[in-house]
Amino acid sequence: MSLTLWLFLVFKVLGANSEVRQFVLKQASAEDCQTLQIGESWISHSPITCHRECVSRHWENCQAVVYNSETRNCTPGSIAFGIIKKVKTSIPESGSSDTLYYVRQPIPPCNTTNNFALYDVCGTSACLYMSTSRADNFNHARTICSQMDSRLFVGNTMAKYTLFMYASKTYINVYGCYIGLKHIDAIGQFIWENGEPLSDEQNQYIWRPGEPNSEGQDCADAKHTNWPRNFGLFDATCGKPGHYVCERCEDC
Repeated sequence: MSLTLWLFLVFKVLGANSEVRQFVLKQASAEDCQTLQIGESWISHSPITCHRECVSRHWENCQAVVYNSETRNCTPGSIAFGIIKKVKTSIPESGSSDTLYYVRQPIPPCNTTNNFALYDVCGTSACLYMSTSRADNFNHARTICSQMDSRLFVGNTMAKYTLFMYASKTYINVYGCYIGLKHIDAIGQFIWENGEPLSDEQNQYIWRPGEPNSEGQDCADAKHTNWPRNFGLFDATCGKPGHYVCERCEDC
């Protein structure tokens, strides 16, 4: 089978609970997906054996590998995610002959009523509603999502954040778009809609350079139209009209 096609691989790995895991590897270019290196490289005979060894060495964390078919160099990676311009430590490097192979994450159930649909970027999926009109403000957007048995989108991992940026730019592509991230003055932090604080790692990559930069601008806003190659968020006032993205999930 050509390496440009899906590589289906099913094999048994004994973990802490001796569970059988199934892996589906998909090939991607450095222009589409990337990952973070989680260990030293080694020589392997194929992407399949590269990934098998990666799982053996890094059972809990290995979700992607970067493989070079010429040198047979295999590098273990964490979960694959889309391109974020500020992450300079990601692999593979753009323009290299390395290829990334990632594992598709569990696909969530998706009730497609009210125009929800399943979106996928680099193996991470989410059941989303892309608004076709603007809410009056952040709280109105939150209410609309709640009325549809969902919440404003929570991009609390690198993979989910890039899924939002790609999906919203492709399917909404507007100047302002609310997500489930808001600054809570009482604790002085941005908090995701699920109650999880914005991590130090996320603070390094989700904002546009120089953002957040203003007091009283407590919401996060994605601006796409007329902002080419915009992969970061701005802080913004919560009282203005804006588009929004809702997410349906099991723990919403």
